[in-house]
Amino acid sequence: MKELWYAREADGFGQALPIGNGSLGAMVYGGVRRERLSLNEDTLWSGYPGANAPRGTHEGVEEGEALLREGRVKDAERTVWQKCLSDWSAAYQPAGTLWLDFPGAGEAFSYRRSLDLGRAAAVTEYRGGGYAVRREAFCSYPDKVLVVRCVSENPDARAIVSFETPHPSRPAEADGVLAVRSIAPVYSAPSYFQCENPVVYDPFDDNRALSYAVTVLPVALDGSFCIADGKIELASRDFLLLVSVATNFEGFDRLPRESAVDPLAVCLDRVRKAAALGFDALRERHESDYRALFDRVSLTLGGEDRAELPTDERLRENEKDHADTGLVSLLFDYGRYLTIASSRPGTRATNLQGIWNEELRAPWSSNYTININTEMNYWPAEACALPECHEPLFDFIEGLAKNGAETASRLYRCRGWCSHHNSDIWCLSEPVGGQNPSPESVGWAYWSSSGAWLARDLWQHYEYTGDLDFLRRHWETLRGAGLFMLDRLQSSPDGLITPMSTSPENRYRLNGEVCCLSENCAVDIAITTDILTACIGAARVLGTDEALEASMEEALRRLKGYSAGSKGQLLEWSAEFEEPEPLHRHLSPLYGVYPGESIDASSPELLAACEQLMRLRGNDATGWGIAWKINVWARLKNGEEAKDCLDKAMRLVEGSAFSYGGGGGLYANLLDAHPPFQIDGNFGVTAGIAEMLVRSGPDGPELLPAIPAGWKSGSVRGLRVKGGKSVSFSWEDGKIVSSRVE
Repeated sequence: MKELWYAREADGFGQALPIGNGSLGAMVYGGVRRERLSLNEDTLWSGYPGANAPRGTHEGVEEGEALLREGRVKDAERTVWQKCLSDWSAAYQPAGTLWLDFPGAGEAFSYRRSLDLGRAAAVTEYRGGGYAVRREAFCSYPDKVLVVRCVSENPDARAIVSFETPHPSRPAEADGVLAVRSIAPVYSAPSYFQCENPVVYDPFDDNRALSYAVTVLPVALDGSFCIADGKIELASRDFLLLVSVATNFEGFDRLPRESAVDPLAVCLDRVRKAAALGFDALRERHESDYRALFDRVSLTLGGEDRAELPTDERLRENEKDHADTGLVSLLFDYGRYLTIASSRPGTRATNLQGIWNEELRAPWSSNYTININTEMNYWPAEACALPECHEPLFDFIEGLAKNGAETASRLYRCRGWCSHHNSDIWCLSEPVGGQNPSPESVGWAYWSSSGAWLARDLWQHYEYTGDLDFLRRHWETLRGAGLFMLDRLQSSPDGLITPMSTSPENRYRLNGEVCCLSENCAVDIAITTDILTACIGAARVLGTDEALEASMEEALRRLKGYSAGSKGQLLEWSAEFEEPEPLHRHLSPLYGVYPGESIDASSPELLAACEQLMRLRGNDATGWGIAWKINVWARLKNGEEAKDCLDKAMRLVEGSAFSYGGGGGLYANLLDAHPPFQIDGNFGVTAGIAEMLVRSGPDGPELLPAIPAGWKSGSVRGLRVKGGKSVSFSWEDGKIVSSRVE
């Protein structure tokens, strides 16, 4: 059975179990006397369109570039900080907590809670007072509700259900339903920014931010219930709770106060329709929908499978010998499960925490960090046969392109569109961080290549599916990302270079000072090459825009390429500098190896420089940083190094999921420990395992390109490769014994 399981209830978020339907998410704690389900809805964010008024100017960009050319790097950084940055992104918000209290519940025996990946259901089972108790919870995509069923053998079983929200709220009148109306903050500062009023609300009846509702409809299958004083009291040994959360979000460019959506009406409609279906039909519809996606792919690795151990103990045991290949398969499946649970057609793109956040001020605002993290969230989508789950990212990119066109024009005087390092549900495209008390924010805020990175997913989806209609629909957005990168190129004696930029979040030392701005950063070279190549390919396929195709081909011919350093390593910046953080978590200069494809075996010297940089960086990092390294080593066809990174990614991180200390690994619930919790590492690991097994290269699929010696045997079914093909194969002693491409 593909499951996570535990012998005790969760103490905190890092032990609770995530369920979701793409928009509605819950963390299930499995409490005996008091059950907790923390709720999220993917459109519940702070702010509103236009709340972050752009402050950057083109004159600031020009001044910064001139100072950089003169070698006055710190003056350039101060100029960018003062004249190019805008305010923070919006922040993803928790909806609240559903509490289930069980009066009279005593000590539990034979306790077991689990997350069944095959059915996408969280189950808690135990015996108390001589009676068996079972609770099951799942989030249905077809019916848009959270379903909780509680069954007890105790004929006198009772429960009290309540809901609390961290935001201003009011009870709402609804027959037979516990209902609450609430509002989101109009402003929420990042948790790392200290200010007098970090979270600000408008008056309840004059709210510019989003409004939302939560409804809980009880169904007593054996017994009775009543609703009074904001609580549901049940005298029932078998009951259902049908839960819905909805906001009045109508689009990234629609003001919430002008919305025609009544979130309470939406919630009531959902729970009442679900009640009419009944539990058996709800579960069948949920499982049928989920399994149609999850069952497309399977992975079995020969060797040990310690499934008899609770998952947290299993992690501890695996750290001793790294021999639990069954745990590798489980983690691979978990990434696919989380993809389905957090990103479905019609929902929002997954943020830093997927859809699961119970903090009012979440780490990094739980926003879209688009200098790696949002992109990594979707690395498994195509290879793991979940192209539908990729759609929310495409919707996000289209919104970002509309706002980013204004940013590209105003800040850079360029055609097309761009975005920077942070975004949110309102598709923020400006560089953020202008409220920081120092220019340090430039090192992570001022980087305009994220739009082109995101747009490559549009081309990648076409490469995997061959869907020409899709490519036609998104051509202007893909083209716009390429136009921006084309227009940003500047002439130099050595050819075209990428102008003033950063290598995301990393810094170098120059004349005793720590700096971040540079021309011709390796990551910008790689992304420029990638997006121009994609645009040329798309233009040829669609038979359009020959002039653009020609100009991009000419730019690629003239582009100043990469450089190697004194140690034979790929250089990150325009020259070889001392590095204050030689083991930095970002692998930005290696973008051309993965996720890009511009550096491959056709350039052996360049590939060797990339491998040398990897060795200098080492295999340890934050959670998502380790995941990126798995993928790069797999592309370099080094299975042993990829496995070493995977072993490091599977370390158990004890304690709070919101602690910023310690190294990368996994919390007890297998969610990625950046730390703190970020879900990108889960998706990166799943993509990395797939990359170790199948390389979708220019000459067709390559099987077992980076298989470690410890994976002597195994089988794979259903991984996807470019050209719309599916591959299935098995191997023994490291050699393929059967394969099928269809």
